Formats: sequence, structure tokens, C-alpha cells
Amino acid sequence: MITCDMEKGVGSCVDPVGVEGEWVLLEPEQVLAAPVCCEWLRAKFKENEKQCGTEQLQLHKKGDFRGNPDFYTQTSGCYCSNFKEKYVWQSPNLLSHSKFDPIDTCRLLGDREVLFIGDSTSAQAASTLMNTLYPGGCQNQIISAASDTLIGLSHKRGKTWKAWVEEFDHPDIVIVTMGAHVPKFAPIVDLKNESVYEMAIDQILEEMREMREQFPDMKFAWKTQQPGGCTTEILEPTNSTKAAYTIQDVRYNWGQFYERDLYLISRLQRVGMPYLDLRMLYSRSDGHISSQLNDGGHDCLHLCHGPLDVMGRLFHQLLSSL
Repeated sequence: MITCDMEKGVGSCVDPVGVEGEWVLLEPEQVLAAPVCCEWLRAKFKENEKQCGTEQLQLHKKGDFRGNPDFYTQTSGCYCSNFKEKYVWQSPNLLSHSKFDPIDTCRLLGDREVLFIGDSTSAQAASTLMNTLYPGGCQNQIISAASDTLIGLSHKRGKTWKAWVEEFDHPDIVIVTMGAHVPKFAPIVDLKNESVYEMAIDQILEEMREMREQFPDMKFAWKTQQPGGCTTEILEPTNSTKAAYTIQDVRYNWGQFYERDLYLISRLQRVGMPYLDLRMLYSRSDGHISSQLNDGGHDCLHLCHGPLDVMGRLFHQLLSSL
């Protein structure tokens, strides 16, 4: 269990275990669970047109999309022409890469619908999951909706998480993500460090509790943040916790992501709410778009095709716990 001083908040948490597992070199015969990258932003999916289809998703207009029943789903921020995934995540707490079966995961899902709500990194994770589940046939039961801060802070994109849930008529499973667009300090009001993030978690958990009273069959979960930062090589492949503390606070509060993750997990553990733990990605700053494009750090947050392949196994684990 992660413990935090609730009065001191973010930055006061102690994690006695850390991230268990390591990134190991892929065997030559292993393939990614989400084998196709359909990059709509740069239209680089032309070589996979038969698999990806030709329509362009308007992710930034309406703000929501679901897995395509006929093609792999197009997404933004996955295409890096010089990047080839060389690693796979192995952990004693997670199904192995070689044993993951999308058909079995779809069986676990049944006829339930899953709504991911969050910023663009949530959309990227959701679309990766859609493509992972494509062979199982349940990819169109996964939906992504845009909400940069979940509760409508500032002028950020998307509706509130509650508005999206109501629009999709209270889906069976709701998975939320929050972090990159949540400010470190509240505007005008002089609040303590990180209080905005803590306040937002309090509000969302309370709203979830109230909604569960109305819809007791609904299940809620969170996804931790996708780390920022760019490096040319993988960081600390056997120690993602150590890698997390090397990331500098350059944009989007990157340097606070890990401490925020610890605080979030501690809160979720206290209320017994499950979560998709993506903290292994703190080692994968080599897999960000600008790490490969050498463009001066334009995008050190969205991932190239590969590191997020762990989503299928994490989702399978989540379903097993619901």
C-alpha cells in the first residue's frame, strides 16, 4: 500500500514496493498485440490502408470515437518512422506478453461497453486497446471521449466526465485519466502546492460515489498518467521507479507526474477502486515522438507505436478484478 500524509498531499507519498517488473528485449518471433498503427494526423497509414480504412476521425471536433467494427482504429501520435519497438514489459503482477489472448479478453468483457474519458493520452491508450482487441471482435465496445481535466477546469477541451457518461447513457465501465492539463496552482486563489490536483480527485471520487448510488452496476476505474520527457535510449529498464525521478519538469508539469500518480493510487487504494497502472512507461521516454523525430522537443508526451502495447494485458487484468 502506498501511504501519503493527506495534510501535505502530493509529494508526501511513500511507495514501499515501487514498480515491479522490467523491460526486456523482444524475442525475434514476438509481435505487438496492437500490430497496426493507423496514424490519422500525418496520414502515414496509407501503407496499411486495407487494414486501417480511409476515413479520417475528427478527434478534435466532436471529441469522441469508438473502435471501428471493420478496420483498425486511427489515432494521433503513434507514427515514428525511425522507431522500432525492441522491448516488452514483464512483471510478476501481469499476464506475460506471450500468453495474452484478445479473444479471451473479449470473452471477459462480454457485452459490456467501456468509456475512456481524459486528454489526448487517454485517447491514444484507448485506441491502442481498440486495435489490441480487434482480433477478439469487441473493439467497437471501447469508446474514447475528450475531457482534459474531467471537471471542466479552465478552458480545456471536452465536456466534463459526468456529461460524457450521461451522453453515452451510463456505460458499464468508465475509466478516467487526468493530469497533464491540470494546473499546478489555482489561478488567482493562493492555494498550496498541488491543491488543484488533490481537489479534483476529491470531487471526482465523490461524484463517482453519488453516481454509483444511482447506477449500482456501473464500474469505475482510473488510468495513471503517461509520462513526459524525451531521451534517445530507454531509461533504467529494470527500475521504472528510478527512471521516474530523472524526468525534468519542462512542460505539462512532467516532473510532478510520478508524485501525482502515487497520490492518486493511494486515494484509490483507500476507497478500493481499481486502476490501470502505467508507471512502467516512465522508462520509455525513448518512445516519445520527439525522441525519434529530433524536432527540438515538440512532442515528448505522446508515444510512438510500441510502448503502449501493454494496454491489452492491463485491461485484461482490470476485467478480472471487476
